[in-house]
Amino acid sequence: MNFSKIGFAVTICAIFAACSSGPTEEEIAVKVDDFRQRSAQYFNARSYLQAYQQAKLGLELTTRDDGDLNLLAGHSLMMMRDLNAVARSEAYLVKAQEMLGSYRADLILGEYHQRYGAMLNAHARRQLKLAEELEGLDAEQRQAEIDENEERIEIAIQHFEEAAELFLLALEQSPDDLHALQLIGQSYSYLGENAAARKHLGHAVSILVESRQYKNRILATDTKMDLREESRLRAGMLSDINTEVSIRILLAGLDSLDGNVAAEIEQYSTILELNPGHLNVSYLRGMCYYNTGDIEQAIIDLERFISNTDLSYDHPQVKNSLRITNDLK
Repeated sequence: MNFSKIGFAVTICAIFAACSSGPTEEEIAVKVDDFRQRSAQYFNARSYLQAYQQAKLGLELTTRDDGDLNLLAGHSLMMMRDLNAVARSEAYLVKAQEMLGSYRADLILGEYHQRYGAMLNAHARRQLKLAEELEGLDAEQRQAEIDENEERIEIAIQHFEEAAELFLLALEQSPDDLHALQLIGQSYSYLGENAAARKHLGHAVSILVESRQYKNRILATDTKMDLREESRLRAGMLSDINTEVSIRILLAGLDSLDGNVAAEIEQYSTILELNPGHLNVSYLRGMCYYNTGDIEQAIIDLERFISNTDLSYDHPQVKNSLRITNDLK
């Protein structure tokens, strides 16, 4: 027997076996972590499709499920703002919440429920309007369309309820989280629970006012502040103002629903103090003044809106403003 040939064959077989054994667990873990980091980078750059693809590749590679990758995949799909993509995000986000049990997982799953509910609700209401307007539908078809979309609205309400419960869980862990406070306020407003919405949105406004006043005070009194710190504080204050404006618009909407025009005007006036160039709020306040008979103030706000808006003359707000100001002069 030729032992040298046998030894050579054994060596060749060993090499093939080593090559075909595949990557080790450690190598897989490194690759999965690379996909996780790339997904997070794409997400932060708002490239949500690429973020989802990287997270999905990581999940396909690992033999053990990964809560962080599920959260990234679901969050990325949800941020695409397409109804089908948002619907697909649920499975990932539910799994992430089960695995992580964290404040962030609760918050993002709640945001999914709110976003999907809002999109479904808007779609259903558009379809209901079409069903009423389309002349080609017979009575049976029209009723079927109405029933289907009223069912969608009921499903949307269930999503808003789920969202509110999850935001409450998140707020138990972080009571002053501005994003969670804003989201739960929106959920309660969708549900028609205006008092609960107002409570959480009001808490968010009080936090923002205090933060803005603190930053203003530091900027006014700290004479030794360097340029970088000053820029950071000013950027933070601008962010606070933008968030406060968004929340006050929600509060003004609640005041409008409650028929409290004076409170609605007060919210719009505060917004215009924070952001004098907010033309849509000028229009809304002008309409409030017009509806309460304060003609002088209505003309001031509506003319400011007409003079500065980029909207075309055939836009409903512009046409309405022109009609009112012309009639009142």
